[in-house]
Amino acid sequence: MSEGESTCRCPGSKKAVREADRLRGGLPEFRRKVDRSLRLISGAPVPVGVSFSGGKDSTVCLHLVRRVFPDAVAGHFDSGAELPDTTDFIRRTPGVQMIEVEGGGLFELCRQNGYWGREPLSENPKRVDFFRALVLDPARRFVEENGLATVVIGLRGEESASRRVREKVGGPFHVMKDGLAHLYPLQGWTDDDVWAYIASENLDYNLVYDRMAELGLERRHWRVGITLSADTANYGMFTVLKQLDPGLWNRLAAEFPLVRKYV
Repeated sequence: MSEGESTCRCPGSKKAVREADRLRGGLPEFRRKVDRSLRLISGAPVPVGVSFSGGKDSTVCLHLVRRVFPDAVAGHFDSGAELPDTTDFIRRTPGVQMIEVEGGGLFELCRQNGYWGREPLSENPKRVDFFRALVLDPARRFVEENGLATVVIGLRGEESASRRVREKVGGPFHVMKDGLAHLYPLQGWTDDDVWAYIASENLDYNLVYDRMAELGLERRHWRVGITLSADTANYGMFTVLKQLDPGLWNRLAAEFPLVRKYV
């Protein structure tokens, strides 16, 4: 893959991309921000891999990384509860490894332990550390199987207070206790920056964003990993999910009755 080449040209009508994004993508200040991110990536210990959720931030991260390291591998940690658009996008993105979540995935973990109003399947359910089960453990397998020295992650300070603290205290590069480096090249980027990059590079992206744009959802609330998460309830995303994927919503509501109170 040559420098700057998109992983795939977007097949949709790009309703999520605005004219302002295209204009922003050409501004010298924005191009300097891109150059800073590329320099960060260039200095990362190799081999480098990318944590790939199928969302806009990881899409931009993957493209940036492959401008520097064309053969960089990406890993998607499959919760078993992805939106169909997310699954389609991951399948058409080259070089993405599907890392299955152990324990049956998100739905099964909730069934076993009695979350969201469901009776636990075991008489003595154990409290599940969902972050470990859905992120940390599959990430460890991804790193070990590929012998990675650096994992690039699309976290941005704009998204939450805790990430802003991380940005101020730790900076974009952090070496963990086990020696693995974490790199956050988008740490100082905004939503508008991310979409400006997608527009300026004509990148393929998850088409669920087009559907969210059509629904009139505020851009700052566009999320792809919305099923059975805290953000889903906090941002009214169960209501959005019901419109985006009625089949998945009906499955959730039948198995986990407490989700109904958020619609």
